[in-house]
Amino acid sequence: MATLRDEVMINGMRLRNRVALPPLTTNYGSPDGLVTDGIIQFYGERSKDVGLVIVEATAVRSDGRIVQGSLGLWEDGQVAGMARLADAIKKSGAAAVVEISHAGARCFPGGGEMEGASPSAGFAFRPDVTPFNMSLTQIDSMVSDFAAAVGRAADAGFDGVEIHGAHFYLISQFLSPLTNQRNDRYGGDARGRATFALEVVRAARERLGRDYPILFRLNAVEKVEGGQTLEDALVVSRLLADEGVDALDVSLITQGSWREVDDRRFLVPASAFPKDEQAGANVPLAAKVKEASGLPVIAVGKLGDGPVAAESVHDSLIDVVAIGRQMIADPDSAGKILAGKDSEIIPCEECMTCFASLGKGIPMVCKVNRNLPGVSPSP
Repeated sequence: MATLRDEVMINGMRLRNRVALPPLTTNYGSPDGLVTDGIIQFYGERSKDVGLVIVEATAVRSDGRIVQGSLGLWEDGQVAGMARLADAIKKSGAAAVVEISHAGARCFPGGGEMEGASPSAGFAFRPDVTPFNMSLTQIDSMVSDFAAAVGRAADAGFDGVEIHGAHFYLISQFLSPLTNQRNDRYGGDARGRATFALEVVRAARERLGRDYPILFRLNAVEKVEGGQTLEDALVVSRLLADEGVDALDVSLITQGSWREVDDRRFLVPASAFPKDEQAGANVPLAAKVKEASGLPVIAVGKLGDGPVAAESVHDSLIDVVAIGRQMIADPDSAGKILAGKDSEIIPCEECMTCFASLGKGIPMVCKVNRNLPGVSPSP
């Protein structure tokens, strides 16, 4: 039986243990998408014990940022800073992967041709960004943008890349029946809606070669009316495996609500479990994705609970546990769990201050951890 301390291999990438830091939006990057000293400090403090660090969503275009301080790999000038970040993570002994993303209609409103890019124009996610239907030419261009960004990630020295297909960002918008109402080859059933995602993966594989690890993040379910079902996710997971993805990072939409501002209606989705949800509630869903795809699976969702994390890998339900908010509150959480010192963990209060700060457009803060880094640009 596997334990959290066991190593795992993903297409030649060695993880020294089965604990990961998932991609956590910090808003610590510069307005130009550059790595800052704050970014280096944040990841440096959290790389020393985990087996895998997945760097937060990094934009393939300047108009695809989640927040103004999102990292970027849309131009060559961003590679040097990302190389510094990858090196800092790997020097601590963790494998370094970077998540590649375009936020689509959930983007920061900074202007640009693809601000509001969507499979279908009818679903807004914020009042200050107007979604539009992407043309076939724009879809092709976006695929090329993803391929160029993953190439820069490899040039920066990352051990692997993760393509962001969850949380209602652009690829996720194509995958979801709620947000994809197209009637061409990019729409229809789960297989048709996966076409864009598969084209991105194919272009990434062509750019990176067979021996470079490619991970894909997807929603197991979207708990909002009309959203993606588990059955949809299982279909997509098999297609991704066939296309050459090496591992799946399984998340979900835990809830969603509709709001109106100036007579404009928009969807506000959430990916964090509410406080009353039990620890590890996503693990059974991730286990079904693992079974369907035959791929190694990473799961998130209140797994900063040592016994629950240990049971999840011991029973071979999943391969890697990702600990997010708890690692914000206490960057030593992973080490304490691996050492069996759960009682020494400084617990996350699940107050959502971290999410609220990002919603306000400011760098991430934490009620428990008052020592989060600053955001001064690197030299």
